[in-house]
Amino acid sequence: MRRIHPCGRQSGEALGVAISEFSPAFIEAFNGAAVLFQAGRFDEAAATFRRLAEEHPGVATLHGNLGLCLRAAGRPEEAMEPLRQALRLRSAYPDVLNALGGILMDQRNFDHALVAFRELARQKPDYPGALLTLGNLFMFTGDGERARATYRLALAAEPDVAVNYNNLGAVNLSLGHPPEAALNYRRALAIDVGKPEYRKNLGTCLLMAGDYPNGTVAYEGRLEQGVWRKRNMPGVLWQGQPLAGKTLLVHFEQGLGDSFQYIRYAGVLKRMGARVLYECQPALKRVLSTAPDLDGLFAFGEPLPAYDYHVSLMSLMHRLGTTPDNVPGGVPYIRAEPELAARWAERLDRLEGGERPALRVGINWHGNETGKSIPLECFEAMGRLPGVRLYSLQKVSGLDHLERLRDRVAVTELGADFDAGPDAFLDTAAVMANLDLVITCDTSVCHLAGAMGRPTWVVLKWFADWRWMRDRLDSPWYPTMRLFRQATSNDWAEVMARVTADVAAEVAALSAPEGGR
Repeated sequence: MRRIHPCGRQSGEALGVAISEFSPAFIEAFNGAAVLFQAGRFDEAAATFRRLAEEHPGVATLHGNLGLCLRAAGRPEEAMEPLRQALRLRSAYPDVLNALGGILMDQRNFDHALVAFRELARQKPDYPGALLTLGNLFMFTGDGERARATYRLALAAEPDVAVNYNNLGAVNLSLGHPPEAALNYRRALAIDVGKPEYRKNLGTCLLMAGDYPNGTVAYEGRLEQGVWRKRNMPGVLWQGQPLAGKTLLVHFEQGLGDSFQYIRYAGVLKRMGARVLYECQPALKRVLSTAPDLDGLFAFGEPLPAYDYHVSLMSLMHRLGTTPDNVPGGVPYIRAEPELAARWAERLDRLEGGERPALRVGINWHGNETGKSIPLECFEAMGRLPGVRLYSLQKVSGLDHLERLRDRVAVTELGADFDAGPDAFLDTAAVMANLDLVITCDTSVCHLAGAMGRPTWVVLKWFADWRWMRDRLDSPWYPTMRLFRQATSNDWAEVMARVTADVAAEVAALSAPEGGR
């Protein structure tokens, strides 16, 4: 029987030396370890390769196979040294470069992983997945142009691999080329027909380009992704059946901001004759209780009444035929609780010593998603503008920045009790009701402010979320919102300089004599 080692070759070829140099016992042990590896008995295989490597320390394959076994056994830290030793003995070793680079990627050591995969691509450009992974690393390190060029090389090497088209689509979208990205995603779907991830990606691409009729259909692919938090609700899915006299349960599916943005659909459904129930994130139940047209509001985990149909919140765009021109209005549709807003009005007056500034500005600078956060120091110049007082709307993440920059950035904190209870955003909404302007990065804060109809400026990274589309400086979802976009990737200083200049212009206009604007 032919014995193979972990890399799939016969023992003599695998060792890279003449078999005659080794004893029959060695060859038997080597091939036995290879069989153990193929059978998934990685720890046992590693023990044999370790013994052989100690007996023959100058044979690169023994160290390489030991490293491959340890990695496969879920022991990546132990695998690092034998893999490196294998490369010291034999620099041209694609399987080991691939394994070592993979471990470095898992450790998020992207710079060193990039070195490994660049060398792998140089040695063997047709190594399965090498160019794809190299392109991914360029994406992770923010080099979109090199990523695009590398994905194109990957397609030349492996033209029938759908993920190559999918990832090329992702980088084209990030570089601002939605039509090319859509073509890439469609080619991925032609190879891997109907794959949910690729359908969802095509959907976000089309939505970003403003093509809602096709984008909302493709975006439904998200619900079939294995990584999605699919609810599997009991009962009948609503797919457009008549709603007159029927009870429809709408349930949340993604972030807090999505509940703020899409709860407006309750009014549309109500006008179609439905009794509308909404199941929300528990922390939002109280703040959403001010939304109109709901016949029932339930926190996730609470018992639900009987209903005729159910639908996922963000599927309403598709089911109701939403386009940028017919986005449901009704803003404002979320309001602060009157008593709480009055208490915060008094509290802000006390913080200001009875001298109200020309412009009260609430700021939210930090989000949980990579690349969306505005460096707090970018608010320094704004905080120094005469007539402007900044108030922090930040919760949990980003507060360490405030501690670090307290002497530089003039921003008023609202106290440890600000939104400290189990119900999120109650104080935030009440404070917003007393502010003149909210300036925020792309977080749930901007959606709450927009849903309340507050003047809101959202500062977006260059490659922003699909719901902001590509080039608009306004949003069809929120009539009181302005969008400020980075001119180039990661350049927060430039876009915040524009925001600050516009704040200064607002203050100047407020201070001008009657009719002087």
